[in-house]
Amino acid sequence: MQNTLFLIKRRDPMTCIIVEDDPLAQEVLQGLIERTAFLQLQSVFGNAQEAVTWLAQHQTDLIFLDMELPGLSGLDMLRALPKQPQVIVVSSQEKYAVDAFDFEVAAYLLKPVTDYARFLKAVLKVQAKLRPDAIASVDHLFIKNDSLLTQVPLDEILWVEAFGDYVKINTPAKTHTVYGTMKAVEDKLPTDRFVRVHRSYLVNLKKIANITTNNLQIDKKIIPIGTSYREALMKRIQQL
Repeated sequence: MQNTLFLIKRRDPMTCIIVEDDPLAQEVLQGLIERTAFLQLQSVFGNAQEAVTWLAQHQTDLIFLDMELPGLSGLDMLRALPKQPQVIVVSSQEKYAVDAFDFEVAAYLLKPVTDYARFLKAVLKVQAKLRPDAIASVDHLFIKNDSLLTQVPLDEILWVEAFGDYVKINTPAKTHTVYGTMKAVEDKLPTDRFVRVHRSYLVNLKKIANITTNNLQIDKKIIPIGTSYREALMKRIQQL
């Protein structure tokens, strides 16, 4: 299975509530939210009436909403809200999708939601809508391998190297191999911390030990400097 990169940015917590009558589904969602550093769970409701009453006096950024609820359905709740927060529908049925998207819901997740990567993609979409201009500093990225997400702090990345149709992300502890291009990885990394020095190499500026005319060294690795990249590199480093 091909690996995938997810870039995570540090922002103010995004508040959310769960509206779900199934205790097991509530537990699953709470677990996913707890794994997501930028989500802050405010409350869990077993029916829509309680949630609507709470929303009349409180604000939230995001609702995780089931469609099949006792009494007032999820769709009825959306119709009743005078001001709708962002909504991610979590339902066991696909048949409500068309109606739900008429209310411009951010995403529609089918139960059981066991794939954290799918959950994370949905909430990152909401985050981008709510805070498009927020100042964000990049903390780390996640590398997806099957359904497992491995966190890699950016400070630990030494260099990135092209390897055919793949890219190798080198850290002191491990080399992660990801399907994709150098350009795709370069676009995900902050330009104030990483610089392209060769068509096959991208390096962490803080990890450079020394530089010669044609090469640089990181740890014990000698990395070539491409002619067309040298000028840009020298402008990025501070020289005495």
